[in-house]
Amino acid sequence: MLDSIPWVSDLRSVVEAHRDRVAVTDTAGTLTFAEMARYAGAVAEWLLAQGAVPGNPVVTSLGNNRAGVWGSVGARVAGAAEVALNANLTDAERRYCVELSGARWAVTTRARAEAFAALGCAVLCVEDVTPAAGLPDLKPVPADAVGRIGFTSGTTGKPKAIVTTHGARFIANLLQRAHFEVMPTPDSVILLMTPFVHGAGLLTQAFHDRGAGILLLDGVDLDHVGPALREKRVDFIFAPPTPLAKITAAFEGERFPHIKGIFTGTAPLTAPLYQKARAMFGPVVRVTYGKSEITNPITELRPAECDAYYAAELEGDGVCVGFPGTGVEIEVRDDDDRALPRGEVGEVHLRGRHMSHGHIDANGFQPLPPDGFHATGDLGRIDDQGRLHLVGRVADVIKSGGYKIHPDEIEQAIAGTALTVTIVSLPSDYWGEVIVAVAEGADDGWEARARAKLADLARHKHPRAFIPRAELARNHQGKIMRRLIREEILAEYTLKDGPYPALEKK
Repeated sequence: MLDSIPWVSDLRSVVEAHRDRVAVTDTAGTLTFAEMARYAGAVAEWLLAQGAVPGNPVVTSLGNNRAGVWGSVGARVAGAAEVALNANLTDAERRYCVELSGARWAVTTRARAEAFAALGCAVLCVEDVTPAAGLPDLKPVPADAVGRIGFTSGTTGKPKAIVTTHGARFIANLLQRAHFEVMPTPDSVILLMTPFVHGAGLLTQAFHDRGAGILLLDGVDLDHVGPALREKRVDFIFAPPTPLAKITAAFEGERFPHIKGIFTGTAPLTAPLYQKARAMFGPVVRVTYGKSEITNPITELRPAECDAYYAAELEGDGVCVGFPGTGVEIEVRDDDDRALPRGEVGEVHLRGRHMSHGHIDANGFQPLPPDGFHATGDLGRIDDQGRLHLVGRVADVIKSGGYKIHPDEIEQAIAGTALTVTIVSLPSDYWGEVIVAVAEGADDGWEARARAKLADLARHKHPRAFIPRAELARNHQGKIMRRLIREEILAEYTLKDGPYPALEKK
């Protein structure tokens, strides 16, 4: 591992080579590489003036726009531990993340400034930023300093703060570019529609380092996606299954053969959706596997491999996500933590140089186990070719609309609205999974009470349907069996898929 990471030096080289090229386009305008550096420099200078040092946690809460990009870049070059928060968090979720991370500074908008100030943060409003002359002369950042604190749902239903060093972020960026099937050029533009604080941000840095630009939209804005595709303003797309389903449905029958690559992941890609994407774009879909704990790519199924996989009759449990990425070790283990042979299903464990070094929960910082492996909570198997297939989730983590959602968190929010309430998910080509609340001992007012209790949860965590049942399926120990409940619902209802999913009695 390098002793330090020269973020400013690396970015300055990119800016000097591509100064007047467009780095970011959003629905309101464009930002050149030179302009991005000036705004990022102002953020870095503000943090230095505030007394922040490398490794200090700094919130960025900005959304999918130009400021979201330069705000993040400024935090990174300053050496901050960027606490990248989704701009749509509720007050309760925002408070939890700030308190767990220990952040004392926030780069955000005027609309959210008061909320972060109330949590004890010094706030920089992006609307008030005056661009600096350029990037400040900063020393390389210690590689072992914390570089990012990201949040995901844990087995208790409360988000964990995943802690990643600057050294791991640096390696992750190198590996991202090293695994590109088609290398972006300075004329390339990638379409990004998912939250910048997740995978879109990783791809932004990788594309920018090649002098390429991004078209950043806040969700699948079809009024902008359509012209961008038809006018050939983008040649790459990052589209997890939900955005991919929306695009293929909206532009069915059209062809866009100029697209060089489609990056997908975050949820299993179904065969029907792959075939729709192939018909529209050609065999350019690349599947990867990534997690907050070890950034993409953990595994990779390259376009030719992906095309061959979906052309064959799919056999065995799970969906293939490809071969381990460079430097990644994968073990599938049983309940006794013993490695399983190929073909057998167990919990997926991962180890790599670009992974986090632990997490923060209510009990403080929790380092990785002595062997350095992370237990993912995902069920999987490795086939005879050495490819990983994801079968399910040990803890029933739901992936809906590009988000990872833990059902326990929703259950806790609506507890007491009926005798017993549980959360299950149903497979959906459009959303990945659709969330359903199921209750035992519910009366006519249950749904209204449950919806009222969901106010402190982000909208993407709200169930799409509320189903009362006389009894909930349980095992011999009395534990609720979500798998059996899901099967019962699928036997009795049909999911009407799409942007507004609904269940209809068979």
